[in-house]
Amino acid sequence: MASDIRALFQNIEAIFPSSLRADDLYLYLLTQKEFQTSEQRKRLSLRLRDVLMKVWTLVGIPKVIEAVVALAKVEAEGDGVGEGTKQGVKLDEEVEKRGTESITKIYRDNLQPIFNTFGSHAKDFEWLEKSIIYGLFLSDNTVLSDVETQLVTVPAMLCQGLRGPTMWHLRGTRRLGVSEEDVEGVQVAVEMVAKWAGRSVEGWPRVRDVEEEV
Repeated sequence: MASDIRALFQNIEAIFPSSLRADDLYLYLLTQKEFQTSEQRKRLSLRLRDVLMKVWTLVGIPKVIEAVVALAKVEAEGDGVGEGTKQGVKLDEEVEKRGTESITKIYRDNLQPIFNTFGSHAKDFEWLEKSIIYGLFLSDNTVLSDVETQLVTVPAMLCQGLRGPTMWHLRGTRRLGVSEEDVEGVQVAVEMVAKWAGRSVEGWPRVRDVEEEV
């Protein structure tokens, strides 16, 4: 199993767009020269933590808790960052403003029509999206940038088979300035992981399907 995972990571590394490559394959990357010091590994650990802090809003907390426990088991003493990053955050107008600005960059004029489909539930779920999902988590660029956050979001949508949200975030990634070629390269990498895990990728939307809307 370990050799299969290593081969998968090597294949992904070979095809993933160089302009978007991130430090998110912990055990594999620990073998690379870029992560041989404690400070380098701490940075890697912090980035992985931010991935998990964001992805729980997309796939649910139980799966993420399992991933946190798995990561903690393989981190050597001193390689993690014990200080928290969220304890001082307050849910206030500034957080809602940041979330609104972030979600608007992704959705633009498509945002309100989506909210309109929520019917009588619209006000509460608009607040949830702007203040909590984006405000507290997805718009926080302290560790991961806007583009890197989309590299968390797009795979989460694809692997859950969510056609609408996948198309929204493929389009949103393009709106953040990532080229069509690089977005397609990201999807090819995600498909490799999905196939390795035994999931079908048949019928997945592609960036070309939303290119006219960018």
